[in-house]
Amino acid sequence: MSSDKKNQGNYLKPLISVLSALGIIVSFYLAYVHFTESRAAFCAAGSECDTVRHSAFSTFMGIPVAAIGVAGYSVILIASLLNIKRRTKWLILYILAFAGFVFSAYLTYIELFVIKAVCMYCIFSAVLMTVIFVSLLPAKSGYHPRLSASYLMVLSLAVAAAVILGAALVQAEKFASPNAPPSAEQLQANPFQTGLAMYMGQHGAVMYGSYKCPHCNQQKKLFGDAFKYIKYVECNPTGENANPSLCLAKGIVNYPTWEIDGRFYEGAMPLEELSNISGYNHKN
Repeated sequence: MSSDKKNQGNYLKPLISVLSALGIIVSFYLAYVHFTESRAAFCAAGSECDTVRHSAFSTFMGIPVAAIGVAGYSVILIASLLNIKRRTKWLILYILAFAGFVFSAYLTYIELFVIKAVCMYCIFSAVLMTVIFVSLLPAKSGYHPRLSASYLMVLSLAVAAAVILGAALVQAEKFASPNAPPSAEQLQANPFQTGLAMYMGQHGAVMYGSYKCPHCNQQKKLFGDAFKYIKYVECNPTGENANPSLCLAKGIVNYPTWEIDGRFYEGAMPLEELSNISGYNHKN
């Protein structure tokens, strides 16, 4: 290999190292937001960021997408630093980056056409992965000049098919109703649900939420049709009878949030826990 060709793509190691490190930081932050159920910076309560984060598509087999991002960017970073043959390194990086690019494209499609909400952090991560992938293309002649275009095409199709089919199969059930409302069966309340809801309503308990929040829908399902006795405040400005100013004044950042006896409790909770917190005694 001539020295000119050998020098082609020397930008690859520092560029991919920086971009993948940045991807790790962004993904780690999103994973932190997911596990702590806190609100992401620059994302208002009830925004599309919350919709994406609380959607059924935010996890794969129970693993947050952000955690998968941390793993993916970490593997790319490690591969870029390996001291191995140039052609082997380029091929490994190409497969990893192209898989990440396809996965990012799949997630972006889900946001735009299924969830119908866009997370700016997710888009930023997708852009990072796209830049990593695109940066590999002009470096091919310097790293792996003998790799034929036909072989690369077949390899790319195989990787794309594996990523898309694998992701779609894992999340197949979620496509039917990513933010489905409660069903008729789920809306049937029992005496405990009705008694608790009426007690909480009479004692001023308030649930703050968003109609786009899956966890809010889950909380409503637990009450069934007895939820009508609960005082509910819609925080999403586009929701019915929305009162975002009250949510802002109360400092609501996560959905759902319960206000019971002047104290705030975040997240969907079992009815038994709400019963204990509110002081409802269903035996009386």
